Amino acid sequence: MRKLVVFLVLLSTVFASCDEYVTSAVNDFGTSCVYPQCFGAAGRYKEAAFCYWGEGDVSTARIYFQKAADYYLQGISYVGPAGDYPLRAPSYEYAGDMKAQLGNYAVAAKYYDAAISEYLKIDNIAKANEVKAKKAALGQPTVAPTTGEATVSQNLLLAGFFFLVAVVALALFFWRRRSPPKEDFTPIVSEPTRPPEEPKESAESPKEKMREKIRKKYGLE
Repeated sequence: MRKLVVFLVLLSTVFASCDEYVTSAVNDFGTSCVYPQCFGAAGRYKEAAFCYWGEGDVSTARIYFQKAADYYLQGISYVGPAGDYPLRAPSYEYAGDMKAQLGNYAVAAKYYDAAISEYLKIDNIAKANEVKAKKAALGQPTVAPTTGEATVSQNLLLAGFFFLVAVVALALFFWRRRSPPKEDFTPIVSEPTRPPEEPKESAESPKEKMREKIRKKYGLE
C-alpha cells in the first residue's frame, strides 16, 4: 500500500500544470529579484520552461527560458567577485543552459567559460569538466534539462513504472487475502495385503504318525 501512495504523489506532480511552476516562483520567492531569492525563482522559471517545452508549447517555453536566464544573471550581480563562489558558478552555468536552449550559442559559451572559472576557484574539477562538455556540445539539439531536473517525459516514464509496481503489489495483496490457508495433508499409505499362507505339509512320515498316536493312546508322552 505504501508503494501505491508513492505512486499517487508522483502522479500528481507529473500532471501538474506548467503554470504552477510560475505561480511557485512568485509565491515562494517574491515578484522582485532579491539575492539570494533570484536563484530559487530562476529555478522555478526553468522548470516551467521545460514543462512547456515538453508539452510542445515552444513559444511559451522560450519566454521562461529567457526569464530564467535573466534571474540567474541578476542574482550574480548581487554577489561581488570575491564572494559566494558556490552560487556564482551554477548561476553562470544555468544561464548558459538557458541561452543554449534559446539558440544563443555564442552567449551560452561565454557564460560557460565564466562558470568554469568559478568552479575552478572552489576546486570543483568535476563540474568544470562537465561544463566544458556542455560547451563542446553547443549547437547539438537538446530537449532535456541538463541540471538534474526531470522532464515531463521522464516523469511519465517513472509514473508508468510505479503504476506497474502498484498494480502488481495490489494484485499480490488481494490474492494473499483471498487464498485459503493450506492444510497439512499426510497421505495414508495402506500396507499391502499378504496372501494367506498355505498350510505346511507335515514332515512326519506315516510311521512317525503311528508312533505318536500310540503314545497318546497309552499316555507315553
